[in-house]
Amino acid sequence: MEKTIFNGLYCRSTVRIAVAILLFMLCGISISLQAQPVLNAQNTALGGGGTAYLSGNGALFWNPANLAINDRHGTIHINMGETGILYEPVLSSDVAGDQFLNFTDSYFPYKPDAVDITPTQRQTILDKNYPRKRLVSQHQTRTDIMLGGISWYRGDETFSLAARARYSSRIKVGKGWYSDAYVQQNNQEVRDFTLNQHISKNLEIALGYGREFTFFEGLFARLSKLYVGVSPKFIIAGPSFSATHYGQQQRSDDRSHNQYVTGFSYQSSGEYSQMTQSYLSSGNPQTAINNNLNKRFDFEPTGYGTAFDFGLTYLIPIGGELNIIENEPQKSVAGKSLRIAISFNDIGVIRYTKQPLSFSAAEDTLQIGREYPKQSMFIGSGGQYLTYFEEASEVDNPFDRAQNPNENAFSVPTPASLNGGIMLDLERIKLMGDLTVGLNNTALTDTKLAMHLGMEVRPIKQIPLRMGTRLAAGLPAHVGVGTGYESRYWDFNIGTQIIFRSHTLTTELVGGAFAGLQLHL
Repeated sequence: MEKTIFNGLYCRSTVRIAVAILLFMLCGISISLQAQPVLNAQNTALGGGGTAYLSGNGALFWNPANLAINDRHGTIHINMGETGILYEPVLSSDVAGDQFLNFTDSYFPYKPDAVDITPTQRQTILDKNYPRKRLVSQHQTRTDIMLGGISWYRGDETFSLAARARYSSRIKVGKGWYSDAYVQQNNQEVRDFTLNQHISKNLEIALGYGREFTFFEGLFARLSKLYVGVSPKFIIAGPSFSATHYGQQQRSDDRSHNQYVTGFSYQSSGEYSQMTQSYLSSGNPQTAINNNLNKRFDFEPTGYGTAFDFGLTYLIPIGGELNIIENEPQKSVAGKSLRIAISFNDIGVIRYTKQPLSFSAAEDTLQIGREYPKQSMFIGSGGQYLTYFEEASEVDNPFDRAQNPNENAFSVPTPASLNGGIMLDLERIKLMGDLTVGLNNTALTDTKLAMHLGMEVRPIKQIPLRMGTRLAAGLPAHVGVGTGYESRYWDFNIGTQIIFRSHTLTTELVGGAFAGLQLHL
């Protein structure tokens, strides 16, 4: 009887701790675009989180400490062909096929007829992407492909090897390109012409090592475990593009003072450098695009880099000892528990050496006339960045002011992020919450905080039902759903995400992922 009472009290205390941590995380939410280290079927369905949840080869690129948590039967785990897509469109379609074509338009070289918009469509863009006094909208196109991975459990240690390919384009577009209305900011009116784009194409090969440490005494009265993991990786970098344009037309309330403040920086490698140099010499952006970019999915190495991931996960059992049989690893499966985890991802640098190009235009204050709203939208397709300024009538073209193009090799930080998460695992029900924040601005990360909340329910043990959301003040909520089939020896999972816009009561399909063959031996 005493043991039963104690276990009940212990379980209730653990749940209270989990709820308290979730509430603390909820209070820290802010404007964000997710800095998501992994894009796969499970966390797509769960709203983008996974610091405490993801295990197996997926943990290799998010929280390598979870490699050592053997929550599936078997000592060898293999997966291949896992693919995830995230697409946050400027102008969406409610037809899945059309939405996929929109995604490919943002990836392929620029085509004028793919971005033309009517006045009605321009107003839709303003209503959806610039509610209230927002000056800048932010959008991401991303693909992750797990080419293959294997994990091997040996006692308290786990070893892992995996390779993945990643593509990402992230854009920021000022409201001033679509509207000639000024927005009140403090003691002045502002029309914003921000135009930023970051593109990266990388192939990563990672090694992982995880180890568990057991604690018999401490904060909790049960046996608990600390998992520590590290994952060094080698990066083969493909063509890259990074352009940051700051531009604001500012005027005083009484309109006696009117000025345009601008600044610009640029870095690229490979085919994007060839395209830009062709444009600088010819002045014709479409010719430069046609001669240097194509639709082929070629991967041209332009640089190399190294990075590492580090993670810690503290696992506290609920109601009893961990169900781990050290001498029979095929039965070693973690039971009910509370997991608290933290990870640092992609701490490293990439060196671009093939056709590097960089230049900048110093911040300046100019006088410009009225720039009429665009008849096209900026989606970030290959080379469109050049045409957007070329087609402007009054906004200064920063490429005309570029000083002394530099063709020396340059280095950039990898898309580093900091992630924290908890998961309450009740076997048939899992509740989880994550905070993720990018440590730099790249094609994959943004230096704003994001929150992800998710739940997994198993009405049938082999069939998980997953749902979750990404919450962010000032941005539409991402809602994810997914399912799969998980047998003793193989798995298959799928997931999808939609955007829900509360101010227009509309939904848009923005992402999907599926897991290829996963084996547990």
